[in-house]
Amino acid sequence: MADHKNLSQGIYISLVTTRMPIKRAFAGTGQSRRREKTSAASIARSIVESIRRNHRIERGAVSVDEAEIIEVLTEELWKVPEQTAKDFVGVDANKRDAAKAAITRALLTSLVTRYECSFFMPEYRGMGPSAHSSQR
Repeated sequence: MADHKNLSQGIYISLVTTRMPIKRAFAGTGQSRRREKTSAASIARSIVESIRRNHRIERGAVSVDEAEIIEVLTEELWKVPEQTAKDFVGVDANKRDAAKAAITRALLTSLVTRYECSFFMPEYRGMGPSAHSSQR
């Protein structure tokens, strides 16, 4: 099995940096006090946009549509037990960290069992060499 450390880190970072109101709605601790599936879709969309920058997600050497990946991650997020979701936004840092790790593992497992995920370094688009011809 390939090492998916970069994919795992990408999922984790995106999960952690999601805005708090969206995470609370996902956990059922937001304004409505009910878990909202739209928040799971929003988190999934954020994760997919983040990981697609440095990862190819393919099935049979054909790139998988972003909408399909979002749907898969949304369903996987929705399967997260309610208590884990509440711990994800809770006050106790130990429980919060454990919940983040559990959610990341579930999402990573879901992706790597369905698709071939490979890390790539994006092309460098920095300043580069000057296009101006030098006068000698």
